[in-house]
Amino acid sequence: MTSLKIKYDFFLLLILLIFVSSCNSTQNIKTKLINQDIISKNKKTSLNTIIKKNISKVYQNNYLNTDTKVIKKNLDPLNTLKLNDLNSSDVIFEFRNERLLEGRDDFNKKVNEKTNTALTAVFKMLKKNPSLESKNLNLTDDLNDKSKHIINYTLNFDKKLNVFDTKKILIFLPFTGPYSKFGKKIREGIDLSVLNFGSNEIKTIYFDTGTSFSIEEIKKIVKEIKPKLILGPFTASSARKIKPYIIEKSIPMFAFTNNIGIIEKNVWSLGFSPEEQVDSVLSCALSKNYKNFGVIVPDDLYGKVILDRSSTIINSKKNTSLQKLILSTFEMSNKPNLASILQRFLAYNSKNKISNFSKFDAIFISGNKNFILEISPLLAYYDVDSSKVQILGTEKFNINEIKNEPSLERSWFPIILNKNRKDLNILWKKTWNNEDDYFSRISFDSGILAINFLKQKKSINEYLKGIEGLVTGFKFKENGFVKKSISVMEIEKLGKIKKVKGCLS
Repeated sequence: MTSLKIKYDFFLLLILLIFVSSCNSTQNIKTKLINQDIISKNKKTSLNTIIKKNISKVYQNNYLNTDTKVIKKNLDPLNTLKLNDLNSSDVIFEFRNERLLEGRDDFNKKVNEKTNTALTAVFKMLKKNPSLESKNLNLTDDLNDKSKHIINYTLNFDKKLNVFDTKKILIFLPFTGPYSKFGKKIREGIDLSVLNFGSNEIKTIYFDTGTSFSIEEIKKIVKEIKPKLILGPFTASSARKIKPYIIEKSIPMFAFTNNIGIIEKNVWSLGFSPEEQVDSVLSCALSKNYKNFGVIVPDDLYGKVILDRSSTIINSKKNTSLQKLILSTFEMSNKPNLASILQRFLAYNSKNKISNFSKFDAIFISGNKNFILEISPLLAYYDVDSSKVQILGTEKFNINEIKNEPSLERSWFPIILNKNRKDLNILWKKTWNNEDDYFSRISFDSGILAINFLKQKKSINEYLKGIEGLVTGFKFKENGFVKKSISVMEIEKLGKIKKVKGCLS
């Protein structure tokens, strides 16, 4: 028994020694990992990365919760983010998740390399574009040097800088109300240009046009801030309200509206106007010898603009004809009545089940998505074969629901061609974690143009001579007109699109 007890005690002692050794080893590994993490956390963090992360947080959590009209949000990314050194007690490791992290560093490295490549490409494109006089942008290929590219979201300007020594860009955007999603997207584009090309000598100040505002408020903010340039607003109604005072003060303005009625000297419209869309798609159809046109539009202001422009273009050509169909909200909601109206308009003979195809060889449909998707199947029902009758539309056709509608296969619609979009897309997605769109591109370009203009000693019209938007390729004229590269596209099977030959303007 004594011998057995000795063996048993020896066995327990051995297990205890192994356990103690294991604990010490584990503690050493943990201490080493913690020390490594502290070292990595204490490395100098890219200021640009901090700003980008915090901007995203501001958008998601705190965006525009204020009653003030000047929506230069009272949040400073640099003040709201504390960069304190981590203590070892703050670091927690879960070894069971280790396998889930395998390969993640390599993936992030590839994404970062793509982003850096895209940004470097943007820098090089700017440097190759003499019209932008990019030497004055102080560009650098060192992508980590972002210490001077700061976005300040407060109206409390940097105390180290005299406010009167800075040049200011005043930006009118709808951050509240029905157009707020567009305002957010445009702001992201402007912010991206500031992050990469801005400096502390230039300030951007935002004003919310999403709710009602008075011209007295505009006068007050312009008087206090003394902006050198205006970006925005988004809607035509806001532009018409702001424009008279801005013109009086001789401040250049780049509006994001698609209403060309606001343009004049020193006021440019960057939106894709209905008139430009009609001009491009109808000019294409006329060049292909289409002569007999039907135009179907809703009974609203947009429909009137489309119809008036269509009549001007078609009637200017000899041996052409145009018949119009204007549909009210009531007619659109009454399905049997709508079918009868279209039957008469198309001269469809229900008894013989034939259509008088000699009446139209092209039909232009314009309206919102629901309007288009209500009309197009009825055209097919009344034997309007898209292989025999050319269906025409506006840029509203460029959405998946319409491109995948069988009755609209082979339809034509216009789009604006872009330069260098691939590089912007990579940079945009990495920065904001969403997809870029038309407003992303025009706001990014307008931000770069604005920043560069404020670094020049030229008048706005001298500066804009020969200028092209980096991504959009827009060309600016003295009378406020903006020349855009527009191509007409054809919808193919499965929603794919291709260019219509000979229809580039």
